[in-house]
Amino acid sequence: MTALAFLAGAVIACTAPTVHDGDTLRCGQDRIRLFGVDAPEVRRGQKAAEPLAYEARDHLHRLTRRRVGCRVVEQDRYGRHVARCWSDATPDINAAMIRSGLTTEWRRYSKGAYATAQEDARRAGRGFWAPGAPPRRLR
Repeated sequence: MTALAFLAGAVIACTAPTVHDGDTLRCGQDRIRLFGVDAPEVRRGQKAAEPLAYEARDHLHRLTRRRVGCRVVEQDRYGRHVARCWSDATPDINAAMIRSGLTTEWRRYSKGAYATAQEDARRAGRGFWAPGAPPRRLR
């Protein structure tokens, strides 16, 4: 991890980061967790993927194919930078992920910062809000 990125408010920038799942990416050596976003988990070992996990991962991949910037909010218990991110595709990757309906707002941390984006997804019936979609536990 870079020394600068340890500081809240630091900006991490890269081109075409590696996407792990719907709320985690890597810019060089920096692991970044999207602030306020809760994505379904992809398969890990013997544990099956949660519904829409790969669709969420693929959507984040599409949003981050070019230049990406992230402003660090804090560090999580796994040493990742928790950040608000933007890209050439959208001025707010976090909100775009929630608005897609493929992820949900993690209100425990976001304190409602993405409530409008989640309501947009719900009203439009996207992702977890689509008729017949698998249930999603909201945090």
